[in-house]
Formats: sequence, structure tokens, C-alpha cells
Amino acid sequence: MRTRELFNTDWQFYYGEAGPILKTVNKSGCLGGITSALPGERGEAVKLGPAGKFFLSLLSAGPENGDSPMGVLFGTDNKASTVRWRPVNLPHDWKTELEYTPDKSVFMAGAKENGVAYYRKVFPLAREDEGKHIAVEFNGICRSASIWFNGCFLGDHYSGYTSFSFDLADLANYGDEGDNVLLVRVDTTTGNEGWWYEGAGIYRDVYLVKTDTLHVDTWGTYIHLDKLENGSALMIAETTLVNRAYESRSARMDTLFFDDRGNKAGSAGSSFTLGPLDSLTLIQKITLPEPRLWSPETPVLYRALSTITEDDVVVDEYPSTFGIRTVAYTAEGLILNGKPIPLKGTCVHQDFAGIGTALPGDIHGYKIRKLLEMGSNAYRSAHHPADPVLLDICDRLGMLVIDENRLLESSELRLGDLRDLIKRDRNHPSVVLWSLCNEEMIGGSSLAVRMLRHLANEVRRLDKTRPVVSAELLPPGGALNPEYFKIFDVLGLNYPESPLMGDNLSKIKAAYPEGRYLNSETASYFSTRGAYADDWERCQNNNFGSRFSMMSPGKNVKDPIGAGGTARPEDALGFYAANPYTGGVFIWTGFDYRGEPSPFPWPAISSQFGIMDTCGFPKDYYYYYKAHWTAAALIHVMPHWTWPGREGENIRLRVFTNCEEAEIMVNGSSAGRKSCGQDWTEWELPYTPGVLEAVAYRDGKEAAREIHRTAGAPAALVLEPESWTETLLRAGAAAVVSVSVLDREGNPVPAADNSVSFEVTGNGRLLGLGNGDPADHGGDTYPVRRLFAGKAAAIIEAGAGKNSLILKAASPGLTGAALEVKIR
Repeated sequence: MRTRELFNTDWQFYYGEAGPILKTVNKSGCLGGITSALPGERGEAVKLGPAGKFFLSLLSAGPENGDSPMGVLFGTDNKASTVRWRPVNLPHDWKTELEYTPDKSVFMAGAKENGVAYYRKVFPLAREDEGKHIAVEFNGICRSASIWFNGCFLGDHYSGYTSFSFDLADLANYGDEGDNVLLVRVDTTTGNEGWWYEGAGIYRDVYLVKTDTLHVDTWGTYIHLDKLENGSALMIAETTLVNRAYESRSARMDTLFFDDRGNKAGSAGSSFTLGPLDSLTLIQKITLPEPRLWSPETPVLYRALSTITEDDVVVDEYPSTFGIRTVAYTAEGLILNGKPIPLKGTCVHQDFAGIGTALPGDIHGYKIRKLLEMGSNAYRSAHHPADPVLLDICDRLGMLVIDENRLLESSELRLGDLRDLIKRDRNHPSVVLWSLCNEEMIGGSSLAVRMLRHLANEVRRLDKTRPVVSAELLPPGGALNPEYFKIFDVLGLNYPESPLMGDNLSKIKAAYPEGRYLNSETASYFSTRGAYADDWERCQNNNFGSRFSMMSPGKNVKDPIGAGGTARPEDALGFYAANPYTGGVFIWTGFDYRGEPSPFPWPAISSQFGIMDTCGFPKDYYYYYKAHWTAAALIHVMPHWTWPGREGENIRLRVFTNCEEAEIMVNGSSAGRKSCGQDWTEWELPYTPGVLEAVAYRDGKEAAREIHRTAGAPAALVLEPESWTETLLRAGAAAVVSVSVLDREGNPVPAADNSVSFEVTGNGRLLGLGNGDPADHGGDTYPVRRLFAGKAAAIIEAGAGKNSLILKAASPGLTGAALEVKIR
């Protein structure tokens, strides 16, 4: 029977070049060294048969120390060891452990040097595993990866974003033959795939898969809706079967569907005969009565179980998860289950504070939940194939996804990456659009037309249920290539609302009135959490709107182009409101991310486009979007009300609300009640320490209230769980804990920048720290971090088993804090 073991623990890690490690050798299986068993490990450096032992006896009779022409034959390095290696668990991003560098060659990519590192895992396989199909599956390694197993070179993989696997069965050791050695070399010096921070290492999950030699192939099921008819769903299950045995196999394959309650919902069965080392795809039709459709509001998931039975014995069971829904894209935008859905989306890179790109699934879930709380319903994986763990979460929580191909190239290498992307992700109901490219320099050229046709047809061959989109940056007045645009089902337009693009969209629409359009990337608005004035030296942007510009960078710009980024949030939402055929918006970006620190030079090390910072702490404009995208009454007033030394000075206040009226009160006295505009409402009041209250009204009645109190001197730390409830974690789970400072009255101190030390005791560990400061060079993996704008984040991980962990925080002169987390 099939097993799929998470293979993330007990790896060895070495940063630097541990080689050179040979990829070819004179005699098979004889690479040796760290590719095989080392002294003290269970097994032999090179496994010799009788012929090999005889051959070596002849060599040993000749001159010593390699003087004989035959003396150096194998790749075996008898001096190899792992003394300087250290244990790590996956996922792992080694760049989080490096110092920041002002080297211009890596500045846009997060100011961390590129390099080479090795991962090595030693593990046993039972004697009864012999004869099975055994494979290792990697969800993602950044960047160029080379893999060895038991003295043999398996192959290279170049994309940092696609999943891949290797067959280990023939090369493995079983039982008393010795342990197995898997070696992975990761090299980020061979060239970036993106111009942002991409991390380094085995940063996604790894699995060890064992099956019968007759089994369902990797990503071997494709389950999709044929049509909805008479209250039923006609489903098609395409299942690819593989026979790795050396003789023909005759068996039966049954597909069973189960609804979200675990009840059997439908089935189909087929008999087949499969020749040795061959494969075939079975197509089965299954009718599901009264299907429950997947949508953001009702993310109903079905389960399929593909079962292979031979001579009344079950030899493989392959589970799949899918949802039932229809997807189309018209002049009204995205149509899901026959209804238009305005896309309230964000573009997101995959890194996070403290841990780089090595996100456990729980941190992916934390990010998705923060976006959902804001009212977002769509996620663009920018600009790369999404982590399959992330897609599982989007399926469960109801987040729509644009899954994006990395590069517009139709080389065999990139076509292979694209095929793997589609086959891996096509069962996910959350994925509603395939994006083939983003802002390609060759976009619109005859070269791009040839390659794009190949990519688009490859996608449609593998999946006929989703539209194909691009994300294009089209300059005003640029030549339009009709052959290029006709290839897409939807033309994605980046920043059509920006003055930089002029009146580009109307010209394109006039030329292609039958076209379908999507605002695939919008806004790019600079802001620094907690900053209310521009500060070039500290690399901070004013939340009210920065004068600094991405398009005309510099400290003393007098007439900036695209000030504050490319366009204001108000411009992005306003443009869609005026042009509803453009489908919605995808704001750049949901979160700040490492790298691309425009508009600032060094010492800036992260972007500031995010609606939230790198820790997931909301900036003020989070509430602007939430006011537009959610119905529950809310009000948010910016900035805070702690301005020592500024008594009597006017303070600018901006209110975001989705209510009709708002009122500002200071120390109980009203500063006026105003009708609220579409975007925001402002006051300007002299600063008087005390209590600032913002009150929202609907139908003349109070509907929401927010209170800021003037804070005194820092007195105590407070730890608050950000991503779980009742301080409970399951074994192995990760979570975000925020730390902030209170004064003696219990009021948050909004500008606190105290240095805080962290310690985890008990059953768990500290994964990393962050604070959202775009110019902070503090170590992600060090146990000390400075607060920024009053907050920092600790990412913790629960150990295996139960018991509990305790997170402690301390700072000189302040009362410390401790948080006990029980593990279930």
C-alpha cells in the first residue's frame, strides 16, 4: 500500500562548497565520499561485488599512493566527513542566517550573498520495502539543485519554484545492506529567476513515497466537471497508471467520490492490462447528484480515492481533493458558478519575517487569513508557481488564486516546468486562472508570439477548465501585436490606472473590443507601518502619501512621477469602479517582502508596497481596503495620539470607514461630525494629550468606535498570539506571536523601539524574529530583536508530542512577559 512520509527532519547541513562532488565516474555506484556511507555510518562507501573485490586486489598489489596508472579509478573521497555539518529540519532557508551586504549585485534580491550549500540525509529502508516503487518528492528547492543517492548521481533541477521527484528503488539499500544517503547540493550563484528575495535551500516540504510497482502516477489524477445538468454534476476522472514491474499486470481501477461529510457520492470502475514499464490513462465518468459547489463563501471540498485492485488485493490507493465549480471570464469579469465575482485581490511573494521563504503551512495559513479578514478574495502568486501547501489552504478557506508560470520560454526545460505546474495544481478549485507570464521584455514580439502559442496550447491540452491570462505592462502609444493578444483568454493589464500608462486601456479596447481584460497588478503604494513623515535616512515612507517616487528616485525629487509608488490605492479602486469590465484589482502587494526596496538605496533591504508589513502587521491602508471590501461596520483613524513635545501643534487625522458619518472626539469633546466620502475623511486638530476617539454612524446610530490613548513611558512587555486561539497548538505547528510595549496604565506605546530578547523553553523552538522595519539589519535567527513602531514578531514552532512550550520576552528596564502555549 502507498505511504507518503513527510521527510523534513534529521537532515545535515553545510554552508559552503563541500566538493567538488563528481557527477560522472568511471565505474557505476562508485562516487563514494559524502554521496555514500561515511565512517561510523551503517553501510559501505562503495558497495563492491565479487568482480570489484577481485579487481581491487589486483590494484593493491601495485605501487602505492596512486603511482600506478590504475591507482586512481573511482570518485571515492576517503577523507570526506560531515564533522563540520550541523543538523537542520526542513523547510529551511539558509539566507536568513547570513549578514546583510551592500553588494549592489544582490541589493534588489534582499541584500544577502549568493552561495552554495549542501543537505544530506541518512535513512534506513526495511527489507520488505525491496520490490516497491520508492521516490523522493521535493516541493521546491531554491535554486539550482543537484541530487545524489548512494554513490550515484540522480540529476539536476533548475527552477526554484516547481516540484519534482526521483525514483530511488533500484539504487536503494534494504535491511542489512546498510543505510541510504541522499545528498542535495543547492547553488544560488547560477542566476536568479526573480528580481526579489527568493531565499536559498530546500525551502519547501520533502516526501518519501512508497508504492507498489503498479500505482497511480505522481499528480496522476485529473478530476474536473464536464457539465451541470438536471441537478447533477457529470464529473470526469482521468487517472494515469504506471507499471514499473518487468511483467504485464492486469487489475481493476475504481474511483470513489466522497462528499465533505465523508459520505460516498459516486463511483466508477475499469479493468485494464498494463505492459511492463508502461503507462496508460483511464477516463471515467461519474455523476454526482445534488452537488455542493465550491466558492469563496462555501469552500466545499470533495475527496476522490483511486484504488487499484489485483487478484482481490488492493495494491494502491491514491487520494485526491477537488471542488466542483464552473469558471469563465466574460466582459463582466470572472464568472464563478454562473455569477460574477469582482476580484478583490493582492499580489504576494512567498517570504515572511524571520524565516525567509521557508514557510511552514501554518504561516501560509496566517497570511491567507489576514488577507481574508481584510476582505480580499483573490491571491496572485507573484511571479511564480505557488507552493502546493498554500493552495491546499486556499482550497479550504475559499481564496481564489491566479497560479503563475515563471517565464515565457518554450524551451524543453521551461515546458517541463509548465507541464509539472499544471498537472500538480489542476485539481485545486481555488485556482481559477493560469498566468503564463509577467511583464516580459520580449512581450508582443514575434519571438514571444511563437513561444506563447506553444505555452498556451500546452496549458489547454492539460486543462480545459480555466482561462489563460497574462500580466502585461503596456506603455502608452506602444505598438499592438494582435497575434500576441489573441493567444490569451484574458489580457492582464498592470497599472492601467497609473498616469504613467496614459490612456492606454481605451486604445487597447478600441483596437480589441472583443477582448477580456483584468487589472492584474495595481497601486504599488509606498508606506511604512507607523511612519507619518517621509524620512530618507531611515528609509521610511509617509502613510498619508510619500513624496518619494519609484519612477524618479532620489532624496530631493521636486516633481516626482508616480509619487508614493505607481498609483494611490484610491486610484486603483476608482479605476476599477469606472471600468468594471476589468474584473477587479490585484494590489501590489498584500505584504511587504524582502528585496526590491525602491525607492531607497542601501541600507534599505525590503519593499514597502505591502498593505501589511513583513510580519503581517497591518498598516493604516489595510483599513481603507477593509472598509471597501467588507460589510461589518468599522472605523480606523490614523495616526496614533502619542506626540510628546508637540502639544498645541496641529495633527492631521484621516479616517477610513464604511459608514455614512464619522465623528472625532478629543478628551470627550467633539471636533465635528462629518459625512464620509468614498475614500477617507480628514480633520486637523491641535494635539492635546489624552484620549482620541473616532466614532462611525449608520442610520444616525453609532456603529463602530476606535480609541487611541496617549501613552507614557514604556513599562512592560506583552506577548499576544496572532495566529491561533486559546493558546493551543497542535504538535509540529508554527505560529506568530506579537510583542509590544505598554505603559504603566496598560496603553500601547506606538513608537517604542526597545531591544527585546526571546527564549523558548519546553517542547518547542524559536524559528525566527522580525519587526517590519524596512532598513533593520538585525539577524532573523538571533534571539534578540528591536521593536519597530511599537511591535515585533516571534515565529515559534511546537515540538512533537504534547506538553507545552513557554515563550519569554525580556528587555532592560521593562517588566518581562511569558506566554505558555499548550500542545495538543
